[in-house]
Amino acid sequence: MRIALVISDHDQKRTSLKIGLEIEERLKALDIDNTFFDLQDDFLIDISSYDSVIIVAENQGPLISFQLYNLILNNRNEWAGKLILPIITTEEAIMGESAFQQIRSLLKSLNADIITEQTIFTHLHNKFDQEMNLKDQELNFVINRLIMLVISEGKPSPYRMRIIA
Repeated sequence: MRIALVISDHDQKRTSLKIGLEIEERLKALDIDNTFFDLQDDFLIDISSYDSVIIVAENQGPLISFQLYNLILNNRNEWAGKLILPIITTEEAIMGESAFQQIRSLLKSLNADIITEQTIFTHLHNKFDQEMNLKDQELNFVINRLIMLVISEGKPSPYRMRIIA
């Protein structure tokens, strides 16, 4: 299994980057082939050779960033049949929910296989220490669970929502 880990975050705090690095570290520890893509550094991403994609994105208002939206639409054929786990990081849960619905609808229209658990992480500024080590046990558990969902290609119930406060 090959996993693409796409980070879309242009905020100064780069909370999506922190979550992305945490996920990447855990995937490497499990010896899972993965590639880390940061849209701030590179807009030309080819996901065609990956089985699954984990997207960690910061909402911009009630939507996803233009860069992420553009990446998805410019490569629309590559998303069909891929298992996708979208994660939205936000300061406001309602804004994160809107961004999550946008990315979910967009990917579903392209025939992607989306992990249906609505995953929104809020208030991440106090979940990491100065060295960017995760210190929140609940978030630690949730990240492990989400990685297992991607690895097992399993799906929880369609309308389940997980908000970390």
